[in-house]
Amino acid sequence: MSVSIEEVAKAAGVSTATVSRALRGLPSVAPTTAAAVQAAANALGYVPSPSAAALASGRTRSVGLVAPAISRWFFATALEGAEHALREADFDALLYSLPDAATPRKTFEAEVLARRVDAVVVASMFFSDAEVEQLRSLDVPAVFISVRQPGFPHVGIDDEAAAALAVAHLVGLGHTVIGHVSGSATDRNPAAPTMRRRSGWRQAMLDSGLAPDDDLDSPADMTAVGGHRAANALLDRRPDVTAIFAASDETAMGVLLALRQRGIEPGREVSVIGLDGHNLGDIMGLTTVSQPAYRQGAEAARLVLAATAGQPMPGQTLFETELVPRTSTGPRP
Repeated sequence: MSVSIEEVAKAAGVSTATVSRALRGLPSVAPTTAAAVQAAANALGYVPSPSAAALASGRTRSVGLVAPAISRWFFATALEGAEHALREADFDALLYSLPDAATPRKTFEAEVLARRVDAVVVASMFFSDAEVEQLRSLDVPAVFISVRQPGFPHVGIDDEAAAALAVAHLVGLGHTVIGHVSGSATDRNPAAPTMRRRSGWRQAMLDSGLAPDDDLDSPADMTAVGGHRAANALLDRRPDVTAIFAASDETAMGVLLALRQRGIEPGREVSVIGLDGHNLGDIMGLTTVSQPAYRQGAEAARLVLAATAGQPMPGQTLFETELVPRTSTGPRP
C-alpha cells in the first residue's frame, strides 16, 4: 500500500505543502525542517507521484515525438533512439503521428501537445508556415531530424555527400549509366532529404563526367512499393541502365524485387545501392550507405533535454555515413 504525503506530513509534524517544498529542494524550507521531512519520507518509504511533482514544478517530464509514420524503418529507429534517451533521463515520450504522402496529410496542431510536453522532436517532416507558428506557440525547445526546417536546430547527415558516396562506389565498379530512384521529381524544397540526395546524385554524375539525364531519374515515394513501381518505369525507359542508386533502403528493396521479377540478377546484371543501413539489408545482400538513425534520434532527444535545462542547442549536428558493400553491387557487365 502506497504512503501518502499526508502521512509524511504527520510524521514530520509539518504541512503537506512544506513536505512538497522540502522534497523538491526549494530554498524556502529551513535545513532542519527539510532534513526532518526527508527522514520521515525515507522511514515511511514515501515515493512522490510523478504527476503531482510535474504539476508542482510546472514541468511534465515528457517530450513530444512527431513523425509521419512509425511503421517505416528510419522513423521507427530514430524514434526508438529518442525514446531510450528520454527514458534514461527519466522522461516520457508522447508520440504524435501524422500520415505522410502515402495517406492524406493531417496538419500539426499544437493543442495535441499543449501543456503536455517540455520539448518536441520532429522526425523527417517539413512544417508549413502555419505549422511552424503552431509549434512555436508551445513555447518549448524543438529540434528536427533529417529535415532542415529553417529557424530550428537540425540533426541528420550530409545527404549530398551520402549520395555522392553511393555514386562513387558504382562509378568505381565501371558503371556509366546510373539511374536514380527517390522522392518526387517536382520537389523543390531545399529542406527535403530526397531533394538533397537527388542533387548529390546529379553532381556526382557530373563530377565523374557522366550525364544525369532526366529520364534516368525515376521519382517514387520512399517505400518498397514505390521503389518497385519507379524501377519498372526506369527500366522501361532506359533498358541500358546498369546500376541504380535508390535514396532509401526500403526503396532499394522494391528495386531489387522489380529486377528479379524481370529475370535480372542484382549485382551481376544491374547493380543496386541504397541509403540508410536498414536491419534487413544484410539478409537481402543490399549494398548501402549506412546512416546512424538510432543515434540521430538519441542525440535529438538529448539536445532538447539540455535545452529545457537552459543550455543552448547547436544549429546543426551531422553524423558520418559509411559505405557497406554487399552482393547487390558488382562490376559493370
